[in-house]
Amino acid sequence: MAVDFIEGHGDAVEQARLEYLLENQPPSKKVIHKFRSAQREDGGWSPFWAPDYSSLDATCFRLAQARQLGLDNTVPCVASAIHFLAKHQQEDGSWEEDRAVADLAPPWAKPGETSARLYLTANCGYWLATSDEYTDAAMQGASFLAAFLDENGHLPSYLVAHWLSGGLWYRLNLIEAAESVLNYLATRLDELSASNLAWLITSLRTAHVPTDRPLIEGAVFRLMRLQLQNGRWQSDDGAEYDVHATLEALHALKLCERI
Repeated sequence: MAVDFIEGHGDAVEQARLEYLLENQPPSKKVIHKFRSAQREDGGWSPFWAPDYSSLDATCFRLAQARQLGLDNTVPCVASAIHFLAKHQQEDGSWEEDRAVADLAPPWAKPGETSARLYLTANCGYWLATSDEYTDAAMQGASFLAAFLDENGHLPSYLVAHWLSGGLWYRLNLIEAAESVLNYLATRLDELSASNLAWLITSLRTAHVPTDRPLIEGAVFRLMRLQLQNGRWQSDDGAEYDVHATLEALHALKLCERI
C-alpha cells in the first residue's frame, strides 16, 4: 500500500526514488536535471527560509535525496555539494550557517547557538565521511563533537545530532563515542516520530551499524507500527510531505531487510 500511495501522489523525482529503491533503476537524465536544477553555482542548495542563500542544512538534505536516487560521489552535482560543505568547515572542525542569516534561520540552523552548531557539524561531518577525499575533515568534525559528549552519551543538541554523530563516529571507527550515543538513543525511541525514526535508521545503517542492535530493532518495530492504514507514513512537516516521509520509511526498512 505504501508503494501505491507514492505512485499515486509522488512527483517525478519521488517516483524515481521509488524505482531505485525497488528495482535499483537509475534515474533518467530528465530526473537528474530536475533534481539539480535548484543547485546553486557554489554547489549548495537554498533553504525554504532564505531563497538566495546556500545553506549547509539544505545541502545535506539534498545529499540524502541524491543517495536515494542512486547518485554517488562521482556524480558532479553530488561532488560539488560535498565540496561546498568541506570549504565551509571552520578552523575548530565545526560547521555553522553564515552569521548574515542569523535573523532568518530556524532554531536548528541558527548561527551562534551551540545546539545548532553541533547538529550542523554532525550532519556535514556525516556526509564528508562518505568521501575518502575528506576523511581528515570528517575526523576534525568528529573530534569537535566528541568534546561535547557527556558520560551518559548525551550531546547538548537535538536528538538528530545524536544519531548523525553516532553514524559519523561509527563510520570513522570511533567506537567508544559511537556506542555511548547509541545506548543513549535507545532510551529515547518512544519520543521519535516516523520521519525521525526513518532518519535514525538510515543514518546508522548506511554507516554500517548492524541490524541486530537493540536500537535498530526497536526503531524498526516502532516505525512499522506508525504506518497508517492507507500505507503512508505521516510527515512532521505536513501532509504535502507524506510521500517523502513514506519513501524515507521504506528506505529505512529496506536497509534492515524488512522489504
